[in-house]
Amino acid sequence: MGTEGSCRTPRLELTPNKSSLHVRFSGNWCENVGINEVGDGLLLDKWYHLAYTISDSEKRLDFYIDGEWVGFDCIPDVRTGKVVFNDGPLYIGRSFHKGFDGDVSNVRYFNWRLCAEEVKEDSLNTRITYGSKVALVHEPTGKYLSTKGIKYDCGRFGQHMVVGTGRKIDLNNDVFTVIEANGTSVSVGSPLLFNNIVGFKHQATGGILHSHGLNFGSTPLMRHQQVTLRQGRNGDDDWLIRRYNSAISKDDSVYVCNNDIICLIHFKSDKPALYSHPILFGDGSQEVSCHGNGNDDNNKWRIELIDDSKL
Repeated sequence: MGTEGSCRTPRLELTPNKSSLHVRFSGNWCENVGINEVGDGLLLDKWYHLAYTISDSEKRLDFYIDGEWVGFDCIPDVRTGKVVFNDGPLYIGRSFHKGFDGDVSNVRYFNWRLCAEEVKEDSLNTRITYGSKVALVHEPTGKYLSTKGIKYDCGRFGQHMVVGTGRKIDLNNDVFTVIEANGTSVSVGSPLLFNNIVGFKHQATGGILHSHGLNFGSTPLMRHQQVTLRQGRNGDDDWLIRRYNSAISKDDSVYVCNNDIICLIHFKSDKPALYSHPILFGDGSQEVSCHGNGNDDNNKWRIELIDDSKL
């Protein structure tokens, strides 16, 4: 939005009640033009990939939802009509007057107009799929889920302890592959959806992210349920992936995307959630456990998509 609140290049609004998208820009003949309403309205508790492209040389605005072209507007007089571009701050999540109650994630601004194929590719590249390489970052502390190769001296079969390590990713030790739930079959490349059961395989050791009941041993600091890396598979390796602080939705089309804030519920035991806290071991690593119902700040994790070419 422009410095005086009149420039609408780019501007994206939600209509009242219906939450349809109102896609606007400013021209030298009118400060408020564009697409009045796009689609039937956005749904609550669902993420969308939104792409706004505009070109003065091509005299048009295009808009995409989840990589699909859904609307456009053209400058009627191509000889004299021009786009008036923003010369002031670009407000994200709020306008000159007010904002909205919701989350915005993974905003990218390009200084060229993406074509339809590039928008589609950008949409797909933000999704987490089975086979994706990911890292899990504890949001309150910024520590990456990892291991230092230390084994629990109590618990099941001396499994590797899972801990939180540095605030900068270690590509050799902090990377997991998203895998299917135990006993199921899912094609690599299939999108991961919220409220599904999933597993995580540690890239460096091949161990599967695992937990087990307190009767098999507890964590040394907080006496919570242990989280380990286990060789082989069983039902203790299954995790319900849920958007953080959100009730389970009946909408099975909600994709898990890069940098989403999630919680992971251990599915087989008494449904505790993946947990960590700022209390450190002597080596500076951070205890990780299963504890709480998923709504505590310490159950809050960010899932980060890792580019395979960097590994």
